[in-house]
Amino acid sequence: MALVDLFLPPACAGCGRYGADLCRSCLGSLRAASEPRNRFLAADPGIVVGDELELGIAAFAYEGALRRALSRLKYGGAARLASPLARVALPALLRVLALTDTAQLVPVPVHIDRLRQRGYNQAALLATAMARLTTTQMAYLLVRRRPTTQQHRLDRAARLRNLRDAFALQPEARPPPTVVLVDDILTTSATLEACAAVLRARGAAQVVGMAVAREL
Repeated sequence: MALVDLFLPPACAGCGRYGADLCRSCLGSLRAASEPRNRFLAADPGIVVGDELELGIAAFAYEGALRRALSRLKYGGAARLASPLARVALPALLRVLALTDTAQLVPVPVHIDRLRQRGYNQAALLATAMARLTTTQMAYLLVRRRPTTQQHRLDRAARLRNLRDAFALQPEARPPPTVVLVDDILTTSATLEACAAVLRARGAAQVVGMAVAREL
């Protein structure tokens, strides 16, 4: 907890009002990435599949209060937001875990240069909080061995090229049969796919993904 929090109540990362890291109003404004009324009529934006990634699920649409909160977590040094964000995304994570055998949570890694710049890996903070909430094991199995271009302006093909050979298994690490990759934002699923390819090549039988938000 920051020293200032001992004297002032936290400000909501979604709207700025004092009283909670994420206020009740902002939590109530979150929109699920999947629209049940559109199911079977169009592709589900909350779900992705890949070649090596069996399934990827996002809890919410990347918009409004959640977009602001994730930006604060990722770029604003607000590490404390990982716990409330993991808690609100818990129902989606439980759906993922229900589809798997005994799984291990694995955060998508950031490059060491970005880790030094931010002071933490936001995906690792989310995975740690999710592990506590579900009593699921979490492990740092992957490393990002080279920096990559910022992904947000690239299409899926360019993202896959950008991420080629960017990830590797930690030295001496052996992936379990089932892995749940954890990330903050899911866009084209290229990052999850690249991580899944490394894990599958080294023996994982099933790799699924979980993100707090989907950029629609």
